[in-house]
Amino acid sequence: QVRPRAVRVMSTAWAGTLKSLDQFRVVSKDLTQGSLTGGIFTALAYGLLVILLIAEVGAFFRTQYRTNVVMDSNAEMTMQINFDITLYDLPCKYLKLGVWDKFGQEQLNSTDKFVYIPMDHKGQMKGTAYTPEEITVLEQVDGQGDISEEEKKELDADWSSSDDHWKHHDFKRAVTFHDFTLVNFYAEWCIHCRQFFPTWMEASNRISDKMQFTTAEGTQVTVKFLRINCVDFQAHCQEAQIPAFPNLRLYKRDGTFETFNQKRTPDNIITFLTTSVRNSHMMAAKHHMMFSEGCQVQGTLHVPRVPGHFHLQAEAFGSVNLNPAYTNVSHIVNHLSFGSKDNQAWAARQGIPKDMIQHINPLDGKIFIVERFHEAPQHYLKVVTTHIEGQGRSFYQMTHTDRTRKLKNVLATQAPQARFSYDFSPMSVDVKVKQRRWYEFMTSLFAILGGTFTVVELCSGAVDTVQVAVKDALGKSN
Repeated sequence: QVRPRAVRVMSTAWAGTLKSLDQFRVVSKDLTQGSLTGGIFTALAYGLLVILLIAEVGAFFRTQYRTNVVMDSNAEMTMQINFDITLYDLPCKYLKLGVWDKFGQEQLNSTDKFVYIPMDHKGQMKGTAYTPEEITVLEQVDGQGDISEEEKKELDADWSSSDDHWKHHDFKRAVTFHDFTLVNFYAEWCIHCRQFFPTWMEASNRISDKMQFTTAEGTQVTVKFLRINCVDFQAHCQEAQIPAFPNLRLYKRDGTFETFNQKRTPDNIITFLTTSVRNSHMMAAKHHMMFSEGCQVQGTLHVPRVPGHFHLQAEAFGSVNLNPAYTNVSHIVNHLSFGSKDNQAWAARQGIPKDMIQHINPLDGKIFIVERFHEAPQHYLKVVTTHIEGQGRSFYQMTHTDRTRKLKNVLATQAPQARFSYDFSPMSVDVKVKQRRWYEFMTSLFAILGGTFTVVELCSGAVDTVQVAVKDALGKSN
């Protein structure tokens, strides 16, 4: 009996000591009073606590990443390129795949495997070959959009002298630049040319680029007047086989012409132009598909880890007469990535941010179309190695820009290439996992609890104070 009593005495003493240390003393309910305002703010505090606790717990369990940019230490000698590209208007038998590094050496390994899948146009119009007339017209139309104002002025200027400031080097382009061009071939020593000059100037001022004429299709067009001095430009006149001076020819855009053989008066010239234009059929040429099928090519390339490119273009096959320069390399990129084929799925499983995953294959599903001859989409890729801390594997992000390359002048005889140029960044991205420690979470949790109740208590006290002040003021006024 003595021992239990001693234990009770010690317990009582400890309890008294702990009570004396209490910093959270409780006021008896008999001395407190509930209020409607306090109830509203208490409910609001509980609601805020629930929301903040859910957000805090979610942030604690959510994996975050921190990135650093450092010099790339990747020592791999080769790089794998995975591609799946569909060319809309180039059959597989005409398709050539080429790979080149920066030093100009082709790097197609025998281990590289490609799959060529013929693709139809899904009921669209079957492709047909371009006629020579269509090519001539389309070349002229396409070329108009590429000339500068200075070049246009030169094409519209008379070929009066080889000593003027114009170059006058492309006779065919000058006489076929407009839909219709009336050309006056003359020689300075010719007396008939001198006598005809005032009549020509009168007709030119009335008609050239001013008077409307109607074609066989009902289209309204104008006629451009142009003079060529066959003394200074004898070679061009001989090539055009000019038999006498003055000689008037009406050239059409396709290079064909009609010769004026009537009496040289303004009215006769107008009559000649009206009749010739009315009897002319303007070729409504437009770009179309040449073939009835396209080609989907897919596979992998193993290339040296140096800047380079791979390209898709046409080349003749067997006994088929194909002009690669007029082929169309419009395409859709079904897939293009560097490194392992499953990099995107692997990165997604690691919880890598979506903006990084999107840069693994940013071209997937994108379409690149060209509308004219001698044009080709060109792609420029910058490849960046990305490491994940704690993982023995890397993946590759890339940035992409593109443009449409136009092959002009001498280059116009070359085959257009859908080219993918790539370069490897000397910098790499290190991705580190950033997780909150448990004590940081607990500190934040207590801060939320204390802060919420403190702020709500202050707001409730302020409202009560205002209410009391208002009541006192109303009582005094009464």
